[in-house]
Amino acid sequence: MAETEQGKVDFRLYLGIILFRWQIIALCFLYALLGGVLFINLAPKSFLTHCKIMIYRDPNLEVASGSSPWRSFSAHAYLIESERLRRQAVRRLLPAWADTMRGEKRMMLPVEVEQDRRIPATMHINVKSDRPAYAEEYLRTLLEEHEAEWTSIQRMAADSAARTLEDELAKLEDKIRKAEDDLIEYQRLHDIARVETKGSMESAYLAALMERRNQLTTELMLLEAQFPALKDANAVVIGNVHRLTRETGAIEPLRPETGSGAAQGKEEGTAAEYPKPSLPEPLKAEAAGEELKDTLSGWRELRVKLARAEQREKEMAENLRPEHPEMRAIRQQIENLRKQLDLAAEIELGMLQDRHKALQIQLDAIEAAEYKWQARNLLASQRRAELNRLAAVVARFESNYNTLYSRLHDMRVSEELKAEHFRVVEPVQTDENPVWPDPFKVLMMALVLGLGSGFGLAVVAQALDNKIQTINDVEKVLGVPFLGGVPYWVHSGLEKTIRPIVTEEHSSGAVEAYRALRTTVLTALAKANEKIVLVTSADSKEGKTLTTLNLAIMVAQMGKRVLLVDMDLRRGRLHRSLGIEREPGVTDCLRGGKSLREVIQPTRIENLWLAPTGSSEENAAELLQSSDIPGLFVQIQDDYDYIFLDSSPVLRVTDTVIVANQGVGVVLYVARVNHTPKPLVRYSLDMLRDAHILGMILNSIEMHKISSLYYTYHYPNYAYYSNAYAYGYDYYYYGEGRRDVRMRRRRRTSFGRALEAAGRWFRRTFLPME
Repeated sequence: MAETEQGKVDFRLYLGIILFRWQIIALCFLYALLGGVLFINLAPKSFLTHCKIMIYRDPNLEVASGSSPWRSFSAHAYLIESERLRRQAVRRLLPAWADTMRGEKRMMLPVEVEQDRRIPATMHINVKSDRPAYAEEYLRTLLEEHEAEWTSIQRMAADSAARTLEDELAKLEDKIRKAEDDLIEYQRLHDIARVETKGSMESAYLAALMERRNQLTTELMLLEAQFPALKDANAVVIGNVHRLTRETGAIEPLRPETGSGAAQGKEEGTAAEYPKPSLPEPLKAEAAGEELKDTLSGWRELRVKLARAEQREKEMAENLRPEHPEMRAIRQQIENLRKQLDLAAEIELGMLQDRHKALQIQLDAIEAAEYKWQARNLLASQRRAELNRLAAVVARFESNYNTLYSRLHDMRVSEELKAEHFRVVEPVQTDENPVWPDPFKVLMMALVLGLGSGFGLAVVAQALDNKIQTINDVEKVLGVPFLGGVPYWVHSGLEKTIRPIVTEEHSSGAVEAYRALRTTVLTALAKANEKIVLVTSADSKEGKTLTTLNLAIMVAQMGKRVLLVDMDLRRGRLHRSLGIEREPGVTDCLRGGKSLREVIQPTRIENLWLAPTGSSEENAAELLQSSDIPGLFVQIQDDYDYIFLDSSPVLRVTDTVIVANQGVGVVLYVARVNHTPKPLVRYSLDMLRDAHILGMILNSIEMHKISSLYYTYHYPNYAYYSNAYAYGYDYYYYGEGRRDVRMRRRRRTSFGRALEAAGRWFRRTFLPME
């Protein structure tokens, strides 16, 4: 989730960069706008000369064609825009316009051709020039040259195409004649009529053999399927199966109907003239079936005799004993009949097996005969195929000949009728207003160029700017904890004097800013278990003394005993801000004449005491180096809850480095936003590497400028502090005290109220304030 939040692009950051660098963007925009205005007024004017022509074909005379009626637009456009045609037009105008146009090169005007969207056969032809009279004459001459050139091209193309078609027709005539001769010669050499008749007869006999082979194959498959079922059957069943098998194998296939209604091939028509070959009478199923019926009738008589003998045996058994001679005789007769029936079944089954072997032998013989007939019929088929191929070649050449002849005829008719015409729909004319420079386009280009270059330079300047601006610069670039920020106090006059602004009237914004700073500083001190704070900065005019003074006052207002020590021995100014004498002070203590407790003076602010600088000292660094600074504060550190030391800038003098390296408390660093370069701050921090850096405070965050959106994005709450101090309202502005504020602001005009409402909406929408 955190990676997703970091990957998002916040447009307010870029909007803040634009507002922060608005001077660069405004300057680029003004320069681009000035350049655009100068270009509009000083650039040579270009006028548009145009006309509209229609190229059409007479529908009553146009020859039918499968192509598009306006397929030649690209060809017309290319011809009009071609350099050769324009050069021909210039040569015609050269004697009259050479001096005016100052050379042939300037007379070669570019031409633009566009197709009309509503009427595709219409073309718009445009020419731009600073001399309208020449442009009109140039365009008229160009149209004349185009019409003449197009007519010449069409005539040359038609003549060339006609010659090509005539040559192709002559070649096709020779090919047709040669192909017909080859066809006739092939028919004569191979006696095609006799071969076709013989081949038809051979095909018919081959078909009869194939039909017979199918019948035998069917009967053979039936026998192979029935043998397992006939193992224990009697002779009658086996005989009936034998008869039915032969009848089923003799079934003839269904044949397609032949008639004169459908177009048939030459081979089918020839074969239909001869009778269809059929099987001999002894091979037909009806003849074979009669023989089987006679045999079956004999087996049935034996079955009848057996049944009668068994019936007689039953009748005799009722009256005679089993040992009676007649009973023995009848039983012997029944046994003989049964043996005859079993023998008959074996005979019938053997006949089926013999039939199976005969069918297999006959099938092999028929297949051998088929192969021989096919070999004899193959030669005839090959000759017929070659004949058909030669006939197809003749037909193809004749079809190509007819197509080319028809095209040649249509082309000649079209050329004679002149189906394409040129007509000027709108005459050549020039617009009164110049088309270039176009003020709108130029100004839009200047706008885009100015804003684009300005934004680019703003981004580059932002990337190359090495001054401290954001919390990210403090924590990630410098590696120092960020403790808080102080806005720039508008209309405060703090550039000239340093005073405790948190005690002034209508200072609730400043009070809240330093109150938030007090909270973070005291929390950091509690974690570090320290009560002495050395406040310093990299250079002068960073707001170090102002921050120290107001922060000490805010801590004193908590009821804590606070000592403020002015350790800036060269330019100490805290005594002026609090209305106290400068002497005696710290320098007197360092010389050994007094203790620090003796120079401490109470201030008009409750719980706040001050130790001023003291008398001036030219060798302050030597004095600090030779003194025991920690011992100076050992006497009094138990008397106060917090001690704030206002020291000198690190890069100006070495006083602060000397004090910090002696281990006096922790260092609180103050840097001015958009003022102090990061390399200087880093260098000064390196000088204090032996000291404990509590954190950094960013001072003078410029919330009052147009670039406040940039700072408001990075320092969300400080916009309220700055505005509250500048305009004199406090937290009660949005609460119960709003009525009093309204009373004080009734004198504002309606325009001011509307402007203020718009400002509130803008800040609610774009500024991330609480």
